[in-house]
Amino acid sequence: MTRQLYAAVITMLIAVPAARAQQPADTVELAPVVITPSRRAAPVDRVTSATTVITGDELRARGTRFVLDALRDVPGAAVVQVGSFGGLTSLFLRGGNSNYVKVLVDGVPMNQSGGAFDFSDLTTADVERIEVVHGPASVIYGSDAVTGVVQIFTRRGIGRAHGTAAAQGGTLGASTLDASVSGGDARAGYSVGIARINTRGSYAFNSHYRNTTLDARMDARPDSLTDAAVTIRYADRTYRFPTDGSGNAVDSNQVSNGDGVTIGLDAGRRLASRLTARLGLALHATDDAFDDRPDGPADSTGFAFASDRLASTSRRSADARLVFRPQPGLSLTAGSQLELERERQSSQTSSDFGGGPATDANVFDAARHTWAGYAEAAAELGHHASLDAGARLDDNSAFGTFVTYRTGASVRLGGTRVRASAGNAYKAPTFSENFAVSPFEVGDPNLRPERSNSWEVGAEQSLARRAVTVGATYFDQRFRQLIQYLSAAPGEPTYANLAAARSRGLEFTASSVPIRGLTLVAQYTWLRTRVTDAGASASPVFALGEQLVRRPAHTGRVGLHLRPQERVSLFANANFVGRRDDVDFRPFPAERVTLPAYHTIEVAAAITVLTGPSRPSLALTARVENLFNAAYESVVGFPGRRRGLLAGARLDF
Repeated sequence: MTRQLYAAVITMLIAVPAARAQQPADTVELAPVVITPSRRAAPVDRVTSATTVITGDELRARGTRFVLDALRDVPGAAVVQVGSFGGLTSLFLRGGNSNYVKVLVDGVPMNQSGGAFDFSDLTTADVERIEVVHGPASVIYGSDAVTGVVQIFTRRGIGRAHGTAAAQGGTLGASTLDASVSGGDARAGYSVGIARINTRGSYAFNSHYRNTTLDARMDARPDSLTDAAVTIRYADRTYRFPTDGSGNAVDSNQVSNGDGVTIGLDAGRRLASRLTARLGLALHATDDAFDDRPDGPADSTGFAFASDRLASTSRRSADARLVFRPQPGLSLTAGSQLELERERQSSQTSSDFGGGPATDANVFDAARHTWAGYAEAAAELGHHASLDAGARLDDNSAFGTFVTYRTGASVRLGGTRVRASAGNAYKAPTFSENFAVSPFEVGDPNLRPERSNSWEVGAEQSLARRAVTVGATYFDQRFRQLIQYLSAAPGEPTYANLAAARSRGLEFTASSVPIRGLTLVAQYTWLRTRVTDAGASASPVFALGEQLVRRPAHTGRVGLHLRPQERVSLFANANFVGRRDDVDFRPFPAERVTLPAYHTIEVAAAITVLTGPSRPSLALTARVENLFNAAYESVVGFPGRRRGLLAGARLDF
């Protein structure tokens, strides 16, 4: 049934515009400009990396509240959320590990040291666009950018002062409130926003989730030679969850709290007609706490004391580079970066249910720094070809030096574009893997980073006078020196570089505008992963010759955006996730299982009921997630989100 559905959609994507090919085009749609692939503005149809762009306008029209839901629509992406809203959410891009994707907000790295990132709390508040780069990007972004980069750009203030306010409510006690004001001219601009999300969650008790996000951006251009932008983002969340590690709802007061601040500065100065200097400063700091006090003397969990685990992390960086353009179409970049990382972890316990004297245990407070130097050359040979090549040297105070490279080419012949690229990437060890000092976990500061070698080749074809675009990309990635936990003598390191794996696959995409006001998209990804060296692992999680867990072999999407008139927008989106392996830890010993395939369908509508050149605009919005209430599990024992309805209004003034 699924194959028939996709075949029918592909046929419609091509056949309808082909029948209209004799009609002249009404408009010419320019390719969006992207920054993430090379940190310089370039049309997306000229970059040598496969790149996906999601606009903020589309997210707001669809009522999408979380970035994780937007990423479900990205080719080659598998989004896995544990439990209800706020549950740990991982992104597996092109079959790589969940800590193999660099996450940035306005250029500021958001990952924990070692690459981990929880997407559950990242909202779409004040997002202008999301750029997703597929494939290795360590030559640009250093550690963590092994299988891709996700960068969120916040909204700039442009034009006369204006604002927006929106409210939604729905099932599961859900409510969403957000407001923003912005404005600007050629010299300066500003944008300030606040958003708050509440829901009681999908479990019967102790499942509340709350998220508040504040963000601000200021842009300045004091003269024709200078530009600067400052961004600030603060997020605070509370996540209550009743589940144990197997998904059983047994705890009435387990809670996780956290907050974080993100600050970035990007400034540039043209030193000469062909030479520009740029400086970037970044800070991301978080504080997280976990508390699970006993439900009472007969607590079924067996804990006889309160527990409070704390973690504080920070990443600070400075990046300076020179960009030289000796002639039109040729760009040479050389730069240097310094990053400082720090992490502190501790746990407090107390036998007094009322909060008596607490003791610290399992504490480590560690820091490391990385210096990097990099260079890149990019050339555009007319409108038909683009070439780029880059190299980077990272010197880390814990594991020493690492060299990365990347090279790519894009060639256009008529309506066909062919591109190819190759490169390597690395992921630094976590702080626990480097510095842990507990009785059962001892870090090794001499661990080497995990590393990968990748290549890809892709093609895009325009048909029916560019009314249809189809594309395909084949990629092959090999991961080595994967870090594993192993049993060791007391005081000896419990981590070592032992394992290896491979991931390869095909990504197909198609888009079409068959008639005015109707946009159709379809995509399909075929993925094959395999453990090529199990190292010391005796666990079914990482077994020789087996697939990597939680990566579906088949995923697909069909989407529709219909705008029958200026004031009405209708959306429909169907996502298919194929069978994938997971590990069930409920029996002993744990065993491998196969989770069944599933479909989810989302529909949304936005209808403007009040508009005019000199008065506010009011739109009514509605969104239904998982329309047919499909039952599925992203993780064994943790049911996925069921049907949810949100309705509200957005006021622009």
